[in-house]
Amino acid sequence: MGRPVQLAPGSLALVLCRLEAQKAAGGAEEPGGRAVFRAFRRANARCFWNARLARAASRLSFQGWLRRGVLLVQAAPACLQVLRDAWRRRALRPPRGFRIRAVGDVFPVQMNPIAQSQFVPLAEVLCCAISDMNAAQTVVTQESLLEHLMKHYAGHRVWHPIIQSFWMD
Repeated sequence: MGRPVQLAPGSLALVLCRLEAQKAAGGAEEPGGRAVFRAFRRANARCFWNARLARAASRLSFQGWLRRGVLLVQAAPACLQVLRDAWRRRALRPPRGFRIRAVGDVFPVQMNPIAQSQFVPLAEVLCCAISDMNAAQTVVTQESLLEHLMKHYAGHRVWHPIIQSFWMD
């Protein structure tokens, strides 16, 4: 197993709720996370009377969008603190069509990568290659299969003798 990978370090979660008028006008379709993020950033970057908030909002990056309206944003610690302070003072502006129900720190999620074998079973490779060629409506011959394998599995230089022995058997 590889070294653990930290996911979403230094992030804030904003729990958003669509306004009733927006739900009725927009139907059941939920807007995409990047669009909601841009609307949130735009709403707070327009706060020219609060230069710290406007600057912090402009430095945010989109981290993710979870179902049920959770927007994950990332920035330098100082920028995230400005957002926390704005939330505490009820000065943090929601994206248009939403209201902010909660803001909170996201503690890093840890992922343990699963190591892969360096070997690929020949039967798996051949079945996948033939399936891909069939889906592309390519006639599978020894030559076309070898060409496909060389193109898509370039790291494996032993294809020719293997395919020849497979084809001959």
